[in-house]
Order: sequence, then C-alpha cells, then structure tokens
Amino acid sequence: MDGDVANLPLMTRISRLAAISLLAILVFAVSVPSYATEGESEAEPETTETTVAEEPVFEDGEPAVVIPPIEEEPEEQPWTSRFIYPTIVAVTIILLIVIAIWYNRSIRRKYEVVPE
Repeated sequence: MDGDVANLPLMTRISRLAAISLLAILVFAVSVPSYATEGESEAEPETTETTVAEEPVFEDGEPAVVIPPIEEEPEEQPWTSRFIYPTIVAVTIILLIVIAIWYNRSIRRKYEVVPE
C-alpha cells in the first residue's frame, strides 16, 4: 500500500476513521483519571502510633475529657466519574450516529434504484 488514503474505497476510509476515533477516545478515557488525583501520592502513607491504657482512668465516675462521636461526612464522587465518563459516553454515541448517517447518505449517492 502506498499510503494514499484518497484512493481507498469509502468503507475502508470510514473504518479507519472510526477505528482511529474510538482509539483516541479510549486512550483519553484511560489516561484522564490518572491526572485527576491532584497530587495525591500513595508512596508514603501517614502512620500514627496510639497508646491506650489498659483500664480507663476516671475521676469521680466521669471521664476527664468527653469526646463527642465523630460524624463522617459522605464522600463526594470524584469529578472524573461525575463529568468525564458521561461526556465520553455521550460523545462516542454521537460519533457513531454521525458515522452511520454519513455512511447511509454516501451509499444513497453512490447507488440509484432503477424503476422496472
């Protein structure tokens, strides 16, 4: 093959365009979450040591310091799963629809129905 895309049949050009587009979307979808961590590093996890007395120490039947229970806030979804993934899915669907419409129109221009 000499590399001239203009001489290829239409279906081959559409197949190449679709394959390249889907490959680009796949690479984008796989690589974006790695940039979304915003500098978080798992190389050095933070560790602490806790020392607890064998028996609780109370004065006059009450603890020295009353600590209220900690309320954990629900963790938000990262922005990648909220915005990027639905956008990639929508763009892929739109791209496939456009390619299908474009292919059907090119077939209609290429072939004519001859009345009998």
